[in-house]
Amino acid sequence: MSPDELAAYLAQELAELRDELRRAMASAERAERVAVEVAATVDTLSEILRTRGQLGPGHLRLLERVRQHVQVTVAPPLCLESIPDKYAIESTPIDCASRIHLCHGRCCAYSIALSEQDLREGELEWRIEQPYYLPHGPEGYCSYQDRSDGGCRAYQHRPGQCRQYDCREDANIWIDFEQGIAAPLRPGLVPIRPRPARPA
Repeated sequence: MSPDELAAYLAQELAELRDELRRAMASAERAERVAVEVAATVDTLSEILRTRGQLGPGHLRLLERVRQHVQVTVAPPLCLESIPDKYAIESTPIDCASRIHLCHGRCCAYSIALSEQDLREGELEWRIEQPYYLPHGPEGYCSYQDRSDGGCRAYQHRPGQCRQYDCREDANIWIDFEQGIAAPLRPGLVPIRPRPARPA
């Protein structure tokens, strides 16, 4: 299989995976909306029946259990990485700077969870709506990535997942790492845009 044929094949596979992901996300969003609507309906009906004296203590306890179940369904799950000491991790010796024009730092588009060590340090922000993941910017990348050169603006304090990650065998990044053949860029991700050179 030639590189062009392989690239076309992988692009087709990625397109099918994207479609599956979109369907799954749409289904999850619908389920969440229904859960919120159910919670609101239960609250309204229970208040009406309570004020009319038609709900006893057992009914109220049952309704409270239903309400708590809905809240658990809607609330975002907490995710905390279990790496005990990120500074003890030996990073993979990859010259990212020489390849960033090919890969566009797309590993920085992955969802990265912080560890307890990260939270105690307090050097890294995390998503309020999805604790404890690194925040992403509007272009889909980690908000600590410098979009002009792909560098990390929090490199010294980067999480353990970033330190131990090795892109060489990641099919989302490379078709062939050694030959410098990058996989197609995922739709929605924006290539690195180098800053224009300053006039001398």
